[in-house]
Amino acid sequence: MNDMIDMSKFVEAKSDQLNADDLIGAPRTITITRVTGNDGDQPVSIFYHGDNGKPFKPCKTIRRILMGVWGRYANEYVGKSMTLYRDDSVQFGGLATGGIRISHMSDIDKETVVVVMKSKGKKAGVKILPLVQEQRQQRQPDPNAAANWANEHMSMLGQIDTLEGLSAHITAGAKSVARLEATRPDLHAKVIAAYDVRRDMLTPNEGKPDSETGEGFNGAEDWSEQ
Repeated sequence: MNDMIDMSKFVEAKSDQLNADDLIGAPRTITITRVTGNDGDQPVSIFYHGDNGKPFKPCKTIRRILMGVWGRYANEYVGKSMTLYRDDSVQFGGLATGGIRISHMSDIDKETVVVVMKSKGKKAGVKILPLVQEQRQQRQPDPNAAANWANEHMSMLGQIDTLEGLSAHITAGAKSVARLEATRPDLHAKVIAAYDVRRDMLTPNEGKPDSETGEGFNGAEDWSEQ
């Protein structure tokens, strides 16, 4: 008897990211664990359960769709899911090379159309369907998701060098921090304390006691989960 062989395992592209060829004949629903940003042609990396170190690096069109459906702050995408598929009609350099597109997204209750730039000077609506409840129930919650988010959120404080930047960072994470207050008060207390430390470091020294401004004081603590 011949065993059932999944051919998709033998055509995966050797790469550091999810590729359209990985989705040939096999759309994939992913649940996001974290999102990182960087410089370069592919500035966003979306990590997900079972990514095997190959994050999804969305193109500009997909980034616009994500922002149009889930909002501008990528930290709020954690825990949400979407279904990716290969669209053979996607062109690059005039050739139909295929590309990754989104068909369904969680956390919406009706069909959503996002208008994006499809080609030079031309816009078109992209239809996104709700990810049905049965699919969403398949999510396996990550018990470390809250701690991972809190630690990454606090680690970014060291890159902020103005009080205005700190205020924007706090605003961006406000909803997630509010959830921590209800579900993980221990992590909530650490985040608030980290805000206070960074705020003190960015505040002019006038009026501070020498113990807080003297040599050797850096205001840093280890916020990692114990």
